[in-house]
Amino acid sequence: MKQDLPDSLLSDTKSTFLAARYYTDPDLLPQEMQAIFRRTWLYVGDAANLSTQNNVWVTEAANCSILVTRDNNNILKAFYNVCPHRASVLVSQSGIHSLKKIVCPYHAWVYELDGQLQGTPAKDGFPECFHYEDFSLKAIRCEQWLGFIFVCFSEDAPSLAEHLGEVHCNIKQHYSDLTTLLVKKQYSVACNWKNYHDNTLCDYHVRVVHPHTLDPIQGAVRHYEHFFDEYVNLLYTPTTKEWRSQHRVLGSLSDRARQGFFTYGIFPNLHLLALPNGVLAWLRIDPMTVDTCRINLEIYGIPNFSPPAAELEKDFEAFMKEDMEITEGVQQGYASGVYSGGIANQLEARILHQQRLIRCFLNLQ
Repeated sequence: MKQDLPDSLLSDTKSTFLAARYYTDPDLLPQEMQAIFRRTWLYVGDAANLSTQNNVWVTEAANCSILVTRDNNNILKAFYNVCPHRASVLVSQSGIHSLKKIVCPYHAWVYELDGQLQGTPAKDGFPECFHYEDFSLKAIRCEQWLGFIFVCFSEDAPSLAEHLGEVHCNIKQHYSDLTTLLVKKQYSVACNWKNYHDNTLCDYHVRVVHPHTLDPIQGAVRHYEHFFDEYVNLLYTPTTKEWRSQHRVLGSLSDRARQGFFTYGIFPNLHLLALPNGVLAWLRIDPMTVDTCRINLEIYGIPNFSPPAAELEKDFEAFMKEDMEITEGVQQGYASGVYSGGIANQLEARILHQQRLIRCFLNLQ
């Protein structure tokens, strides 16, 4: 990752934040879904959810119902949850299912888990031009990175590896065969998704808003280091001596990883936190309405090595509660009609980095 600020983000012409209307205009959300969320990689969740027995996952990405499947050859695929025949939803209930085939509830068209149409009732009633191979489920790009599933609706987007940049190089040492999902929770927050995303990228508020939660982990601001890839940015901070004295550290880590806390912002709506005690945490921010979002929290760790689930849940909820309160207050400020776009501190460069991408994808000036 580059340590310098990309394209001089803090130059006089590029140091202001998005204006309030980008957080309050309800007409913007459909544009964001099409121009941003349907054009880049989105985190879905834990690959351990799927096995050859529990092999169909009905979930949602970019406000679209999708099927993620794992076939008998252990191949992972994703499809729109829509029958090509008459547009019926194929599997209506969200969650993990054990299915030998996918059968449309409308006309009983039968699909293999690789998306191929296998059979239809009254096949002889269709015209001669009807061929099964022309009516496969519509596929969505799907890749697994470490133990995590991502999807992308666009064929033009770069590969997942390109999108993640150097995240893999740093984080793969935190992940092992023993890494397990320990905590999974959802929260509804009364703010625009970009508002919460900005806040999680903000390294200027930590000492003010989180003096008893994050600050004791990250330590002095003078030790903060920023790095930037095209779609990803990183805050690296050495963990404090007090924190290290209270936590076990993975022996497999590099010296830098043993001493530090990695906080990644990943375009468009994702954050990944990695600690030396084997804890990996995803925060995914899903837009709901113009002034509400859903925060999906997943905390992974190594059982009997990382802190127990109850402790992790308590610690994460403490700083997230602080963030929820502050972002809901910011949303009220955006709605006041008096905010036009503030000037950025160097500790807010990661916000400008992601906002530059938002401007680019939305073709904003």
